[in-house]
Amino acid sequence: MDEVYLYLQTHFDIPYEDWEIIASKMFVQQFKKKEIILHPGDQEDHLSFLSKGVLRFFIPTDENKETDITYDFMFEKKFACADESFITRTPSIYGVEALTNVLLYRFTYQDLQDIYKRTKNAERIGRIAHQNMFLERSQRLYSFLKYSAKDRYQNLFKENSILIKQIPQKYIASYLGITPQALSRIKRQIY
Repeated sequence: MDEVYLYLQTHFDIPYEDWEIIASKMFVQQFKKKEIILHPGDQEDHLSFLSKGVLRFFIPTDENKETDITYDFMFEKKFACADESFITRTPSIYGVEALTNVLLYRFTYQDLQDIYKRTKNAERIGRIAHQNMFLERSQRLYSFLKYSAKDRYQNLFKENSILIKQIPQKYIASYLGITPQALSRIKRQIY
């Protein structure tokens, strides 16, 4: 839990008394590679801090997982959740999968509401974290409108070059909106 405190202290300068309340509600969960953390249609009930690993957010297109659309990736040291479902308390339109072995520090929705009531800074942290998730998704949409698939791949690689090597090519291609064959051509041009 020390890494979560360090993250919150570095980014939000929280007082230790707030941290004690936050830490009292946090629990650790591990997921194995390829394990589904949230099924599409289930309600998101957790806000998680991704300590280790890579998450994939996906939209199912049918019963065949091979044709799922990869909506987003989440890399280490960030907060993650199916935020639309978490905020609105409705079923999620997408699922969340562990692409690697994953370690999460988690809060339930109800515990987070209690943390908001009992601390000075948690609501501000939650607001900023959700604003950051919104900005990242807005930037992704902008990149689809402005940049080529090659540019989008290079930007994704810059974001986390070590962990991206652990992501199957079919998911990266889906995320970029191209076929795996087109991604292979792009990689050949770059390397």
